[in-house]
Amino acid sequence: MTLTASQSLPKLTPRQLAVSQLVNASRILAYQGIADDSPGHISIRDPLSPNTTFLITGGSSSAAHITPADIAVVRINDSVVTSAALSGYAPPLRPAEIFIHSSIYQRFPNTTVSSIAYYRAEQLLPWSLFPTNATNITSSAVTAADLAGFYAATSGTAFMGAYPAPVFNVFDAEPRTTSVAVDNTIKGYELAQKFGPSDAAIHTVNETDGFRPLVLMRNDGATVVGTTVPETVFRFIQAAKNARVQYHSSFLASANGSVPQLLPLAATKTGDDYLRSWLLWMSQIEPSINADSVRSPELWKGNGDSNSGVSNTNGGVTRRPFAVSVSLLAICVAFLPSLLFSM
Repeated sequence: MTLTASQSLPKLTPRQLAVSQLVNASRILAYQGIADDSPGHISIRDPLSPNTTFLITGGSSSAAHITPADIAVVRINDSVVTSAALSGYAPPLRPAEIFIHSSIYQRFPNTTVSSIAYYRAEQLLPWSLFPTNATNITSSAVTAADLAGFYAATSGTAFMGAYPAPVFNVFDAEPRTTSVAVDNTIKGYELAQKFGPSDAAIHTVNETDGFRPLVLMRNDGATVVGTTVPETVFRFIQAAKNARVQYHSSFLASANGSVPQLLPLAATKTGDDYLRSWLLWMSQIEPSINADSVRSPELWKGNGDSNSGVSNTNGGVTRRPFAVSVSLLAICVAFLPSLLFSM
């Protein structure tokens, strides 16, 4: 059966589509074991003003229970929450590490970074505990002494390129800090530098001073960037899988003194084939979204208009429900870049 957009896709505004993707992304990352009850959030540039604001999962809900009511609009230049993303909701609580997102969006154009995710993924934490002495050593030149660096070992992490993921040390950024959280502009600025020069394009991942789409954070977790929400989610999940593969391969290597054959430069790439994975992950979270929307329908309504963040108490705004056709929302991924950033 051939599906056409007019027959099959929900009629969502660009803002609604972005909100829906953030809700889905948060729940997918929780389902996949990336996000748990610890702090973490995912964001996207605001389709209504991609150069000045972004949308982020905020509020007090855990990643597995994010709803449209938890999505906040944040100014890029000063990290201030201006409103909820959809009218009818109060402004969600601002995440403490909001500066991760605002600093990276300030540093890179939307052609390089349009979505950011930060989570305390325990799969990646071990590699954040070691200084990266192998910064300029490619995967093909790795020795046993370099295996504390986090390299691409699977085709799913080809987006990383041939160099190891940088490690951000918050205690270098702010020596007197008592928290590993990136909770101010100084820490945010220093973290953003780790992703590469501000003019570094996506295709420079294999250059010594090129773009780096994944940065480990000492004692904290990791931040991953992408050009779309599904791509960012795909990269985070693949990085966690890569961590397990590299760990086990390094253990096997230590038994016989050999070095694992990591992904060579020739097999790296700057794009990801994430649609198939995204559709699968959407099907896995659909039951929980449908159940939550029935249990608390007021959290799943709202339109795509910008607002002042004041709750609408008279019910006069026309609202479209989000969870009626969750599986169809997944199809919108194919149309997302042209829908969100064609303005």
